[in-house]
Parts: sequence; structure tokens; C-alpha cells
Amino acid sequence: MKNLYKSLIICTVVALLSAIAIPAFAGNRDRSGQAGASHLLIDPWARTSGMAGAGVAEVRGLESVFSNVAGLTSVRKTELAFNRTQYLVGSNCGIALNSMAIAQHLGKEKDFGVISLSFFSQNFGDIPITTNDQPEGGLGTFSPTLTYIGLHYAKSFNNFIKGGVSIKIINERISDSKATGFAIDAGVQYVTGKFENFKIGVTLKNIGLPMHYSGDGLSVRAQLTNQEFEQTVDMRSAEFEMPSLLSIGVSYDLLFFGGEYAEYSKEDLAAEGLTRDDAEHRLTFAGTFTANSYTRDVFSVGLEYGFRNIFMIRAGYGFENIGKGAVSNANETAAILLNSDSFFSGPAVGATAVIPLTKERVKKAIGSRIYIDYAYRFTNHWRGNHYIGLKIAL
Repeated sequence: MKNLYKSLIICTVVALLSAIAIPAFAGNRDRSGQAGASHLLIDPWARTSGMAGAGVAEVRGLESVFSNVAGLTSVRKTELAFNRTQYLVGSNCGIALNSMAIAQHLGKEKDFGVISLSFFSQNFGDIPITTNDQPEGGLGTFSPTLTYIGLHYAKSFNNFIKGGVSIKIINERISDSKATGFAIDAGVQYVTGKFENFKIGVTLKNIGLPMHYSGDGLSVRAQLTNQEFEQTVDMRSAEFEMPSLLSIGVSYDLLFFGGEYAEYSKEDLAAEGLTRDDAEHRLTFAGTFTANSYTRDVFSVGLEYGFRNIFMIRAGYGFENIGKGAVSNANETAAILLNSDSFFSGPAVGATAVIPLTKERVKKAIGSRIYIDYAYRFTNHWRGNHYIGLKIAL
């Protein structure tokens, strides 16, 4: 009963925060294109991309550094991960995403939280240099690079509430121009239920000061009025805002205990302190609403099936809120794609295979393990995104 009251209180607080914050962050197509650093909105991790970003409440482990940093608290000792994404396959741009992260739990007898360091890089391949005089190129190539480095910290305040914060240093550059800035993320997860199977997650992301470009690429040689010689003139670039957003999610684990627990009642199972890590089979239902400041809002739903802790398969779907009146022609699907600000068509799928490195307590996900992840997100154009990940948990 006490947990029920806590759940009702948390739900009420989340609802109030939503009522206050969502109008300020609500997606507005008229503001599209006014924000920069859009690579901050790209999920580079296979495990979370396979649910179309619906796992804000249930995300656990190192992948939490993107979706909801509060999920880092599930790191028991040390985790190291690398993910590679082939972005918009078939677009002939050679776009690739690389992400790496390491997390370390602090303290042995006492919990001092989890600290993590992450790195993200987006490359666009070699692009021909063109000018007004030589529009066909032949002057060589250039390669834009978008990166950010994140420092993350998360801690469990008690058995129910987890919180975390991230600081990200952002850099966008080509050979003669660059922009640098920073942003802050904050996230909370609330866990309750007999088996800790009901969760609520809230995260506020990409809050930071405006950025602007500078460098030799914004300088030109010009002859000023009444001057007989040329001078170098610097042009000032306009500032752009961070793509801030607010995400609110819920998830529920439907657990099936087998083996030694097959004959136990729910009360006996709860008395044993069992959680999702003890279940023979698990179904996780998740949903997330994301209120974007500079693009349209997105509703995401996801489903994940887990067999013990050695195999997981997942799927998700993202619905973009295109607003009333946007769909007016007979072909509703075509109208949605036409009015969408995103090239994602909605569906996403993924899977994880786990290789235990120790024999003890494999089912409870304790001990050293290797995770191999894969995900695929469908897109309106080209041939989608492929995500491949490798994670080592010690």
C-alpha cells in the first residue's frame, strides 16, 4: 500500500511537470531549422534504437547516457561499449556514426553512484569542394565532423528513485570553420511494483547556451570604400540554439518465473525479493512522449522479450505528431510522410545476444558478460539505418 501511494504521488508530480514544461517545449514546425547541433538528437546505441527510443523509463546500463542518464545506476561494476551505425544506407554520402562509452560504479561497501565518459562522432565522407568559378569541383574534398564528449553521473537515492546529470562538450567543424558549445542533460527514474517492474522516467536534454561559427572560412579579402588596397574582413555568423527536449516515459515488465520458482505464489516470489533479472521469460512494454523545442513531438512505443538474461528481441514504433489538418488527402500514409519533419518511417527492430564469461549466477546477470547488439530503423528514403554494438560488462 505504501508503494502504491508513492506511485500515485510520483505520477501526480510527473503530470504537473508535464503540464508546466510541455507547452514550453512543444514541437512547432514554424521553428524547425532554427536550432543547430542536431546530431545531439541522434540515438547512436543499438539497444535503445531497436525500441525506437521508447525506453526512457526502462533503459538500463551504459546506453542510458543518451536516453535517460538515470539508468546508469544499474551498472554494477564496470561497463565498456562501442557502437557503429551505418546511417541512411544507399544515400551515397558514406555517413557513419561511432559512439564509445565507459562507466564505473563508485564504492564497494557504500554506493557513491556511477560515473561515465562517452564520445560521439558523425562523419560524412569526402565531399567535393566547389566554388562559383568551379561548380563542378576538382579542387579536392572536405569532410565535416560533428562530435561531442559527455561526462555523466547517476545515483540511486533509495530503492525507488534514481537520478543523473550529464555535461556535454559539442564541436562541429570543417577545415576552416568550427563551432563549440556545451549542453546539460538531467534525468530521473522511479521504480515500484512487487518485482520492481513498473517504472516512470523523465529526462530534460540539451539545455545550453547558443553556439556560433568562427574561423578563416568566414573571412574574405575585400577592398573597402576609399581604400586602394585589400583587407581581410571577418563576417559574423548568426547564433543558433540547442535542440532542447523533454521526454516522459513509462514501462511495465510482465514476468514469468520458472525453474526453482515455478511453484511459488506471487506473494512468495515477492518475499524472495525477485526482480526482472530472476525471470525465466520477460515482456517489457514501454511508451515515451518526447516534446521537442524545434521539431514536432514524437510518441514512441516499444516491446521487448527477454529469455533469462542471455537473449533479447525488441521492436518499436515512433509516431510523429503532425498536427490537425496536416493530413487532408485520400492517401493518409503518403500525407503523413509528406508532412513529416523526420525521415524515419516509424518501425524499428533489434536483438541482443549475451555471452556469459562466468558460470555463477548467469541468470541473474551477475558476473562478466559480453553483449552483442543489433538494430535496424526503417526510413522513408534510402535503405534505413543499421546499428551494431558490442558491450563488455565486468
